[in-house]
Amino acid sequence: MGCSTHRLGRLGWLALLLVSGVALSASGKEFWESKPFTQWTEEDAMKMLADSPWTRTVSVLAGTLGIDQTAQWPKDLPSLSTTGAGRETASLAGMAGKNSYGTADFAPVYISWLSSGKIRQALGRLAQLRSQAPEAQVRKLLDQRPADYQIAIFGPLMSCFNDVSLEDLKEKTYLVSKKDKSKKVFLKNYAAPMDRSDYMAVFAFERQLNGKPAFGPEDQEVEFAAQGKKVFLKASFKLAKMVDARDLDL
Repeated sequence: MGCSTHRLGRLGWLALLLVSGVALSASGKEFWESKPFTQWTEEDAMKMLADSPWTRTVSVLAGTLGIDQTAQWPKDLPSLSTTGAGRETASLAGMAGKNSYGTADFAPVYISWLSSGKIRQALGRLAQLRSQAPEAQVRKLLDQRPADYQIAIFGPLMSCFNDVSLEDLKEKTYLVSKKDKSKKVFLKNYAAPMDRSDYMAVFAFERQLNGKPAFGPEDQEVEFAAQGKKVFLKASFKLAKMVDARDLDL
């Protein structure tokens, strides 16, 4: 069975994008607006990764995600080392609160804008809190803005993302403006979970389209769609909420 999501209907599939439920601070601002990332708590950082404008959460029937229904959360999230050995940061297991799934259960799939500053701040903060990573290393991570847009997918059941390649995905995997459908950027590179120490699936897209930034505030919302022989996922990101102190944070 493929790794796919559909509307709840005759087939019984469910694809639910969770709206952020973060409580407002006394100032009326979200924590990422009201305090620097160096003051975020562990809960704040995990909230950024699991339930923020930069991450959409989709519930997928576990039977479509792979033959092994035992959760294979990575032991660590290596924010300072994205490939190869040397995992350095935080456990993800608490994000789902479950270690095994039946084929008829729904499992979370987190779709995160990995190249954004806020997501990288969350990873860096977890490295500080859980691994006592030196501030200089965290700053280096944050200062190295990825050349491409990067979308990361992670969750407890990831085997289906190891069964697809760039060739499988590139024709039907893209970012597109929901306001202007002509602004569509197709997949440039793909890294399967088994090729990364953090066990994320990472999709890379060019930042430029026809010599200009691919997306801007005027686009309002950008949709990520990934489709291959065993993958079919979609998630929408509202750009008005994905801003830092200066500009869009993508």
